[in-house]
Amino acid sequence: MRAKVCCICGCNLEGFGNNPEGAMWRDPETNELVEFDPQPEDRCCDECNSRYVIPGRLYKLSRRGK
Repeated sequence: MRAKVCCICGCNLEGFGNNPEGAMWRDPETNELVEFDPQPEDRCCDECNSRYVIPGRLYKLSRRGK
């Protein structure tokens, strides 16, 4: 069986991983927000989920209706 890796950082995943839908981060060179475009089979690690996915989803939610 092939080892599962995080689609964002590339580390090995433990368990099922997390849905990376909504991941966002700032590009250090341009300081612009970058939105990750995951494939249906992509999974991310707990660290990337905490750093990029949850804040990205909250940001999008806060921008709704504006």
